[in-house]
Amino acid sequence: MVAAVSLEFSPWAAETTRLAGERDSRLGASAVARAARRAIAAWAMAVAGDDTMLTAMAQSDAAHWLLHPAMEHWQVAPGPRVTRIKISRLDADADADADADADAGADQPKLQVDVEFTGRRRFDDPSRIDAADGDTLFIARLDLTLSGIGPEPWLLSSGRRESPEEYRQRTGSAAGAAAAAAAPVAVAPAPAGTPRVFRLIAGFAEHDERFGSTALVEVRRETAPSRDEAEQLIWPAIDAETTRALGAGDWRPSLNWLDVIELLEAGGGFVPPPERTGN
Repeated sequence: MVAAVSLEFSPWAAETTRLAGERDSRLGASAVARAARRAIAAWAMAVAGDDTMLTAMAQSDAAHWLLHPAMEHWQVAPGPRVTRIKISRLDADADADADADADAGADQPKLQVDVEFTGRRRFDDPSRIDAADGDTLFIARLDLTLSGIGPEPWLLSSGRRESPEEYRQRTGSAAGAAAAAAAPVAVAPAPAGTPRVFRLIAGFAEHDERFGSTALVEVRRETAPSRDEAEQLIWPAIDAETTRALGAGDWRPSLNWLDVIELLEAGGGFVPPPERTGN
């Protein structure tokens, strides 16, 4: 049951929903969590054969491509079990009252939901069966767009799910590693009130455009950022670099890897001992 699965917010998404919810209840934590659970429940029902709810809350062909991704020859078999739900991002600065059909929601608030679930694959070739021993952990990402007013204002705008092999190829780490990577980076604490400098370097790709690059940002703080904090700190730089290279657009880059490096002053220069935070 999706309703029984715990739901978490990344630190950045939690702060955004807190602030945005004060001016628009549709952007508040409770409304966002409800929308995420509803989208996941609709997907699970569609996997089981009833796509009525998913079709009703999805934009254009989003439901079809979520269930039947191009260039792939398998689907999720009925009966997936959702194990983790995370609200990763909320882009709340767009026009919440924009027309839902305008440019496929390019000017509207967007919500990014990451889902982990266990299940099995059902291949298009009926003679082929999933060779995995027992259920396998999968990763899915759902993107929702605020469509307007009403009891259910969020619509599914896009989504993808990945097998363990696909996730490993994209991120360089095993499925399920994201939860473990959320632990704080193991570094010695600084004396209270003493700022430390951390350099965050990320590799990313916008797969639809076959574009990949790196982004960098430096932050001053007393403690090393956790994995979630590091991701939220680097995302504005990733978005800026993507826009610089590709121009304005509804880009959806994926994070491939992320390094956190503490810059230690030594002999008048900075010596960067690398500390990878995962991926």
